[in-house]
Amino acid sequence: MTKSADSYLDAPKGKSIFAEGDKGQTMYIVESGCVELFLAERGKDAIAVVGPGEFFGEAAMFEDGPRFCSAIAREPSRLLKVERAVFADLLRQNADIALKMMNLLVRRQQQCELNLTVSLAELSRLRRKPAAPAAAPTVESKPKPEKPAPARAPVPAAPAAAEPAAAPVAKTLEACVLRHAQGESFALDPAISEFLIGRPDPVAGINPEINLTSVDPTRSLSRRHAKLIRQGRLFFVREEAATVNGTFVNNVRVATGQDVPIKPGDKLRFGAVEVEFAAA
Repeated sequence: MTKSADSYLDAPKGKSIFAEGDKGQTMYIVESGCVELFLAERGKDAIAVVGPGEFFGEAAMFEDGPRFCSAIAREPSRLLKVERAVFADLLRQNADIALKMMNLLVRRQQQCELNLTVSLAELSRLRRKPAAPAAAPTVESKPKPEKPAPARAPVPAAPAAAEPAAAPVAKTLEACVLRHAQGESFALDPAISEFLIGRPDPVAGINPEINLTSVDPTRSLSRRHAKLIRQGRLFFVREEAATVNGTFVNNVRVATGQDVPIKPGDKLRFGAVEVEFAAA
C-alpha cells in the first residue's frame, strides 16, 4: 500500500470521524493521538479509547452494514485511512499488519466475553437474592380481663446478662489495597472512585493517587499509566492511552480503553511492577 497525503486524515480534537449509522468503506489506523468510540444508547461514556498502533472501523472491510458506533477525536490525531478496495492487497503485502489485527480482534473478543460473564454473574446474584417476606395481616381482638395474681414474696433480681458480642462485619470491596511482593501496600481511599496509577511529574502537574515509583527501580511506569475505577462494590482496571510496557491482569494484557473487572486475589502488572489486588 503506497502512502500519500490523501492516505491520511488529520483530525483536530473533537472532530467526528464517522457517526453511528453511517455507511462506511474505510477503516482507520491511529498513528498518533487518540480516538473515542461511542454508542448512542450508552450516552456520553466512551465504549473504547483507541490509541497509537490500534485501529477502528474494521467492520467496513467485511460488510456493507452501517457503522455500529460513532468515532470522535479525543485529541489531535493523525489517522491512516485504509479503503476496502486495497485492504486485501495490504494484508498480502504486509503479514505483520494481518497478525496484529488478528491479535487485537482476539483481545477485543476476549474482553467482550469477560464483560458478559461478569454481567451475567451479577444478574444471577441479584435474582437469587430473597425478597423480604410480607408481614402477615393482624386481626384485632378484644382482650379478656385478667384475674389479679395472688401476692408473692419478692424474688431477688437476677444479674443482668451480658449483651452478646456483635457479629464480625464481613469485609467488602469498599476498603482495598494493592500489595507488592516486597511488602509495601498502597491503600485505595474509599472516598475516591478513580485512582490514577503512575509516577509523579511536577512539571506537568501529574500527581497520581497511586504512586508506584518506590517499587519501580527500572522506571517502567508511564506517568499516566492506568486507572483503577470503583463502580459501587466492583473494581475495574482501564488503560486509557496505550503504554509502552503495558498493563496486565493475571498475565493477560489489557486492551487500551477497555474496563477489565478485577477481584481480590487478582495479580495486576503495570509495566514491570506486579501487585496483588486485595481486601484491606
